[in-house]
Amino acid sequence: MNHFNVKPEDLPSKKCFIEEPADIARHTFLDTCPIHFDPTCNDPIFNPNHEFEFRCRYPMMANMVLSINSTSFLELMKLRDPFGRDWCMIVMFYSESCPFSARLAPYFNQIAGKFENLLTVAVDASDFTKSYRLNFRYGISGTPTVLLWVNGIGVARMANNNLNLESIKNVIITHTDLVEKTSDEAKKECVPEKFFSVGAELKNVSVVLKEDVLYNALYTLGCFLICVATFIYHVRERILLSAPVLQWFQSKCGGPLCDDIYFLFYVVPPRHQRPPPPAPAPEAADPPAAVPDENVVELPPLVVEDQ
Repeated sequence: MNHFNVKPEDLPSKKCFIEEPADIARHTFLDTCPIHFDPTCNDPIFNPNHEFEFRCRYPMMANMVLSINSTSFLELMKLRDPFGRDWCMIVMFYSESCPFSARLAPYFNQIAGKFENLLTVAVDASDFTKSYRLNFRYGISGTPTVLLWVNGIGVARMANNNLNLESIKNVIITHTDLVEKTSDEAKKECVPEKFFSVGAELKNVSVVLKEDVLYNALYTLGCFLICVATFIYHVRERILLSAPVLQWFQSKCGGPLCDDIYFLFYVVPPRHQRPPPPAPAPEAADPPAAVPDENVVELPPLVVEDQ
């Protein structure tokens, strides 16, 4: 049965026992202004204009986070209330190896017990073999992902811009009629048995990052090899065109094979290289200027006049 446990005497009757006009008027008055609020029957009249996107009316409360695996979480999607009341939960999909999940986990634990008629559920989505249906059906492609669920349907997603407590509260307050409790007093827990029957546990999220020695060693080795390869690439011409390397190639391989090896490293073989251009000839120096002799007397220029 994919229904919450409901007492048989709580189920509404299909037969109407009100016959007298006075009783009908009294019933209409109490239906409009009920003395005692009953969420099963009287809730819709408090939201006639549909001011809220979703009404979380099913009574649920837990002072701790409900931890569950992805396979059991899919079973909860089938739960429905016989009275037709909406049931809500805020769910965080996390991974134990994700540093961002470790950052958001303490804030998500504080949400538990802050809102009535709302359950906080944590799902470990690190195992792809078990959570592949979540990834394809609900778009849980990364962690952490916080979703608001109403009647087993994801209706809102928290943006990953700010991983803090206020971001989680904004998702709840924006899309539901729930109001945060002002007092820190713990209330009586009310969790449907269906949650525990599928393997849920009242346990706060604790993500402790474990250092992977093998991964760190392989990562360091890979970075070192990349640095060595980059250095060799930049000095490859000096290495391949050095005298010891040229002598070794000439003694071990022929001309075409050596050329192929040089071309493999994007280096022009020595015998294909052009000779260096000749050095420019030095420019001829200008002759020294003549020094005038002191014993030579300069005569004025001769001027001949025609008569």
